[in-house]
Amino acid sequence: MLNLSDLPIHSIILAPTHMHSFLNQTLLSQSNGKIGIRFYSITSYIQSQSLVQLPSSEAILFAYRNKIKELSTNLAIYKEAALTPAFLKQCYQFIQDLKIWNISPQSLQEDTPSNKELKTIILSLYPITTSGNILHSNEVLLQHKSASHIYIYPSLFSCEEKKWVDLLLSNGAHMLDDTMENISSSFYHALNKRQEIEGCAQYIIQHQLDAQEVAITIADTTYTPIIKQIFQRYQIPFCDLTYSNKSSISLQRLHILLSYYLFPDYDHLLPCLDCGIFHVDYLTSLQKYLQIYQKDIFQPFHHLHEIKHTSHILDEVDLKKLMDLEQESEQARLQIAPLLHPIVHPDSFETLFLDVLQYVFDSVKNNYQEQSVLVQVQTLLQETLPFIQTNEDIEFFLIILGNFHISSALSSIQGVSISTLSQGQLTKKHHFILGATQNNYPAFPIKSGIFNETYYQSIPYPSMEERYQKHLQQLQQYLFRCQHLYISYPVGTYEGKSLEPALEIEQLFDHPSIVYPLQESYEANIQKPYLSSAVATELFVKNHTIKGSISSLERYIRCPFSYFLRYGLGLKEPMKLGFSDSYMGTLSHYLLETLTSSYGKQYTQAPITKINELIYSEILALQEVFPDMQARLQTMRTRIRESLLQTLSRLHEFEEHSQLKPFLQEKEFHYNFPINGEVSFSLHGFIDRIDKYQDILCILDYKSSAKTLSETNVLAALQLQLITYSIVTKHLENKEILGAYYISLKNENITHSAGKISRRKPITYTEIGKVELLASLQNTHRLNGWSMSKNLSLIDDEGTHITGIRCNKDEEIVSSKLYNLDTLETYFNKIYKIIGNRILNGDISIEPSEHACDYCAYHEICKFHGLPFERKPLIEKDDAIYWNGGNEDA
Repeated sequence: MLNLSDLPIHSIILAPTHMHSFLNQTLLSQSNGKIGIRFYSITSYIQSQSLVQLPSSEAILFAYRNKIKELSTNLAIYKEAALTPAFLKQCYQFIQDLKIWNISPQSLQEDTPSNKELKTIILSLYPITTSGNILHSNEVLLQHKSASHIYIYPSLFSCEEKKWVDLLLSNGAHMLDDTMENISSSFYHALNKRQEIEGCAQYIIQHQLDAQEVAITIADTTYTPIIKQIFQRYQIPFCDLTYSNKSSISLQRLHILLSYYLFPDYDHLLPCLDCGIFHVDYLTSLQKYLQIYQKDIFQPFHHLHEIKHTSHILDEVDLKKLMDLEQESEQARLQIAPLLHPIVHPDSFETLFLDVLQYVFDSVKNNYQEQSVLVQVQTLLQETLPFIQTNEDIEFFLIILGNFHISSALSSIQGVSISTLSQGQLTKKHHFILGATQNNYPAFPIKSGIFNETYYQSIPYPSMEERYQKHLQQLQQYLFRCQHLYISYPVGTYEGKSLEPALEIEQLFDHPSIVYPLQESYEANIQKPYLSSAVATELFVKNHTIKGSISSLERYIRCPFSYFLRYGLGLKEPMKLGFSDSYMGTLSHYLLETLTSSYGKQYTQAPITKINELIYSEILALQEVFPDMQARLQTMRTRIRESLLQTLSRLHEFEEHSQLKPFLQEKEFHYNFPINGEVSFSLHGFIDRIDKYQDILCILDYKSSAKTLSETNVLAALQLQLITYSIVTKHLENKEILGAYYISLKNENITHSAGKISRRKPITYTEIGKVELLASLQNTHRLNGWSMSKNLSLIDDEGTHITGIRCNKDEEIVSSKLYNLDTLETYFNKIYKIIGNRILNGDISIEPSEHACDYCAYHEICKFHGLPFERKPLIEKDDAIYWNGGNEDA
C-alpha cells in the first residue's frame, strides 16, 4: 500500500499529471502535508532541467508548414499531403523520436522514391527546435546527477518514459510501492457494453463497496458517456480522468466567428447568431427571418412592406406575422450588424483575433473555467500569430484549434475514479477492467501511418516485440496490485456483431468467463397526466360550450395530451418558416373554388386564358413575399397548371355523368352537439363544396391526395369530417343528403403494363392500348366516400366515377354499401358525448395513435418514444347503419 509519510522534505514525486491531486490527497492524509514536496510528470521533470523556453507543438506545426511550402516545388509524391495537419503531426512525432533516441536523420532509408522524398522532408524539418532537443540534452545532464531525492510512482510508462525512469533509478531515485495483496480475481462477460456497465454498477451497490475504494479502467473510451449516464442514475459518485468531456464552449465560439470571417455567408452567419455571443433585442426573430429570407445582414430588411399584390394562398394573418417578423428582425439587424462588421472587414489579422477573443471573453466573463481556456488560447495565438499571413493560415489554425488540448484541474477527486488503459491510476482496493476485448486490450501503442512499424525497423529504435513485452509486463503489474480484480468484456455489439475476449486476458485465468450478475426486472414508473373535472371545465368550457373545429376533436382522439397543450393551455404551434409545400395544394383548392363560383357546372371547361391569369396572379403575389424563390415558383406555376388541367379533364368526365350542379362553396357553419345537460360542443367550420339537384344535396371535400373513408376510423372518431358535414348540412338546408365524397387533386401514379402474354399455345401477346390506360386512370382517380341515398344515378349514371358504385346486371346504379344518415347521426351524437365527457373528466393521457407524432409540434414536451396506441371504435356498429338493415347489393 502506498506510504508517503516518510518522504523527506524537498522530495520530488514523478507521476502522470492526472494523479497529482490524488497523490497530494494521500500525502495530506498521511502526514498533514510536507513542505517543499513537488509533483512533476516524468517528461515535465526532464524538461525542467533546462531554462530554455520551448515553443508549443502548435507553433512548431506552423513552422513545419512554412518550411514545407519552400520545398513544395521539389515534392511529387507527398506534395498534396505534406501541408495537411495530419501529415505534419506524424512528422513531428517521428522527429521527436529521432531526437529523444539520438538517431541521425541521415540514417533514414532512401531505397524507394517515396522514402527518398520522406527523408528530404525530415531533413528539412529536423533543424527546427522542438522539445525533443531539450529532452535529449537534459537526459545527458542527468546521467551525472544524483536522483536520491526523486520518488517515482509505478504508472504505465511509455517507451521513452521507461528509458528516463531507468536512468533516474540508476542514479539513486526510488520507486514507490503501491501494491496490495491480491485476494481475488474475477472474469465476467455481458451481452453488450451497456449491460457490462450496468453489471459493474449493480455489483458496487449490491456489495456495498465504498466508491472511494473503487477504480475503473476502460479499454474503450466510448464507455465513458455510458458510465456517466448509468452511474448518475444509480447515484454512484465518480471522478472522470479520461478527458473525454473536456470540450469548451469558448473554443466552439472562436471557431464559429473565425469561420464566419473566412466564409461570410448565410450558412456561417446563423451559427454566429445562435452560439450565445450576441445578445440583442429580437435576436430570435432575426434568426427566423434569415431562415426564410437569406438576406445580406448589412442591408436593410423592408421588402415585405413594399408588397403590391395580395395572395389568396398566403392569408392576411400569415402575411401580418411575416411583416411583424421583418420589422423585429430589422431592429435586431441594426444592433448586430455593427458588431459583425469588424469580423467581416478587419483592419488586420491581429485586430481580427483581438476582436474575436474579446467577443468570446465577454460571453464567458462569469465562467472561470472558460476564461482559463481563453488564456491558453491567447498564449497559443501569441506563438502562432507571426505565421498567420493568409486566409489559408487561418483555416490551418482552425484545424489546430479543433484539436487543442485543454489543461484544467479536476473539479472533484471523490468517488469511483475512471481512467483509460493508457493512463492508469492509483491503486484502490477494488479494480474493474471494462471492455477487455481483442480489439481494445492491451491497448499497445503501435506505430502506424506513414512512419509505421515497418519504417521504424530501418532505424535503431526499440523493436515492436521489445516494446510489446514491456507493455504487457507493466499492465500485469498494474492489474494485480489491487486486492480485488474484476475483468469483463461484452460478447457483442449493439448491431449483433460478436466480440471475443483478449487472448492476454484469457491467459490470466484458468477458467472461462461467467455472465455478469445483472438484475433486469424493473417496474416501469409511468406517470399519467391527469386533470380534475373542475380544472378541465375551467380550461375547456366557455359559456357552457366547448368551442372548436372537427379537426381539433380528431386531434384529441389522436392524442389527448396534444389537444390539452393546444386548446387547454393555448400553446400555439410555432409559425412554419419559409415556403410551405402545402401551398401547392392550397392553390389548387383556391383555383377550383374560383372556377366553380365563376362558371358553375361548366367550370371544367373554363378558358385556358382565365386559368393562366388566376395562376399568374397568385404566383406573382407569392414572388413578392418570397423573392429568393423565383425559379421554384415558376416551376410550381408550370406544375400547377398541368396538374389542374388534368384534374379538370377527369372532373369533366364526372360532371358529364352527374345531374347535380355546384350549389355552395366554402360554406361556413356553426353547429352544436350536446354533451350533457349543461355543456355542448360548438363546432365551426367550412364545407368545401355542396352540389345540388332539386332537394338532394351532395357533400364534396377537396383533398391534396387520395383519401378513403373507413368505417373503423369513423367509429373510432378518427374521421369525423365528412359525416359531420352531412349531418350539419341536412339540418341547416333541410334537404336529403345523397352522399359525402373526397375529391383528390393529386395526379396519382399508376402501374401500367405494356401488354399481356397468353401462355396457352399458341403463345400470343396483346398490347394494352390507350382505352385501357384511360380506364385505369379513371379507376385510380375515382371519388371516395359514403353513399346515403338510392338516387345514385343522379351523381354517377355510369357507376364508374365513384368507388363502391357500379351498374348491376339490371342496369341499375347501386352501391356496395348504402349508409343510413339518420342512424349515423344517432351514432355521432353518442360519439361526441363520449369525446366531450372524456375532455370534461380531464383525460389528457399521453397515448398517441399511429402517426400522431410524425408532425407534432409538441413532441419535445411529451417526449413520447413508445409504441402507438390502437384506437378502437367508441361505439359498436350494428346493421341499422345500412339501409334495409344490411349491405345494399353487397
